[in-house]
Amino acid sequence: MKRIALIFLIFALAISAAGCKLEGDIEPGSSPLGAYGDRGDKVETVPPRKEIAMVFYEAMDFHPLTATNSENHELLKLVYSPLVRLNGSLKPEYVLAEKVEIKGVDVTVTLKKGLKFSDGSAVTAADLDQSIRTVRENPTSPYYSRLTNIRKHSVKDDRTLAITLYEADIDFINCLDLPIVKKGKDVGCGPYKFATEGGKRVLKINKHYFETPMIETIHLKAPKAEKERQEMFAVGLLDIYFDSAETEQKFAGGKGFSTQIYPGDNLLYLGINCRDGLLQSAKFRAFLNQVTAREKLVQGVLLGQAEAAIYPYQPNWYKAEQSVNGSALSDSEKADAIKELGLTMEENTLLDEEGEPLSFCLLACEENELHTSAAQAVAEGLKIAGIAIEIEAVPRVKYQARLAAGEFDLYLGEMKTGRTLNTALYAAESNVNFSGTVFESLQQAAADYKSGSLLLSEYCKVFDQYTPIIPLAYRGGTLYASADIGEFKSTGSWAVYGDITKLIIKETEKIA
Repeated sequence: MKRIALIFLIFALAISAAGCKLEGDIEPGSSPLGAYGDRGDKVETVPPRKEIAMVFYEAMDFHPLTATNSENHELLKLVYSPLVRLNGSLKPEYVLAEKVEIKGVDVTVTLKKGLKFSDGSAVTAADLDQSIRTVRENPTSPYYSRLTNIRKHSVKDDRTLAITLYEADIDFINCLDLPIVKKGKDVGCGPYKFATEGGKRVLKINKHYFETPMIETIHLKAPKAEKERQEMFAVGLLDIYFDSAETEQKFAGGKGFSTQIYPGDNLLYLGINCRDGLLQSAKFRAFLNQVTAREKLVQGVLLGQAEAAIYPYQPNWYKAEQSVNGSALSDSEKADAIKELGLTMEENTLLDEEGEPLSFCLLACEENELHTSAAQAVAEGLKIAGIAIEIEAVPRVKYQARLAAGEFDLYLGEMKTGRTLNTALYAAESNVNFSGTVFESLQQAAADYKSGSLLLSEYCKVFDQYTPIIPLAYRGGTLYASADIGEFKSTGSWAVYGDITKLIIKETEKIA
């Protein structure tokens, strides 16, 4: 009965395709007896269901702190709740934590009162302590990089954990969205718990959780391959399908399901060789950042599953105050900037001080089709600004070797920036800083921001003075859900299923 609405939809589309039209149809719900068409069909409403189907691969690692499979990683958050959850604006929302206090390098985490695991036992700071220890001892854990700034941690009492950082980070709370597991046992304290129904693994409501979910049962399916996962969703055997930023879009939206775009932390950027020529000039790099067109990249190559960025942080970050130089240059501002740089514009071509057309080589990895397409979109945009770009796509091994040797003008790169301000791309002694230059003042500005003595908008002003990279866009993901599933609230790529306790199933229709 669950898929009758979809079958009806397909049937209606078939009629439409055949050139038929039903005349005199009454809108469903307009009559207390139901709606009728001229064929005598009665359309009735189907009450909201209390169950959905999602993907879970039991044959793969499904420890909540170490699972690397993306479907397991996300689903396990429903069984093992975190201290905090990050919403679409990268804003932390308390889940198990009552408060997180950050003073310099000292962090104090206090748990809410009365928390219980699904077995009825109390959640304590010792469980949190062990969960953090498990992540720090497993470099392959998806949560490992978030906790590398921790120097030590210890239990103060049943509800309090003390953490000492290597370096101050006012946004460290963003890194505390790891699941909490009972010490010594594989038990969680999320809104659901694992159970068995009809000999099959399912998720059932955890009666000890502090909120009761609207969905009572989550059936778990294990497709044999990605194609089968798509097919299962297409025919209604799965209710949820998520495409992360690392994959290409599989569906285009339409009838039978809804889509929701998620912001992410995958930054696409142009790296800059600051060693030679005009690219040595910080003012020119800032100019290049301002004239780089991002619209075609975002809407075309990235299919709208991204947000344009001019600074190295997620543009929807709630702490991202009004951008300093976020708007495109007007024609007069562009003319002034060109003059100040000692350049001239002739027949839509920028010329240097010697009268030579500006031209740069853009290096890309040929195995990454999305990156080569992105490079082409960027080149076309810069051409409009009068700057010629030659794209050189090379094999990955050669690409990495040339970056290390500084044999490039520009390069198309991508990295996860994480949940706090990440300066790795232009920091000293960083293995991903290929610019050939150390930006000490910019690093100091980042440190001042992390200590709380500098606003993010003030950091942006310093970034504009150096522009060590050209941020292009933050890639996100897309959640596809059955048409009768309500919107997932308070979500971001950091918590795909958000607050699932408030998820509702809408009333649907069927032909009686």
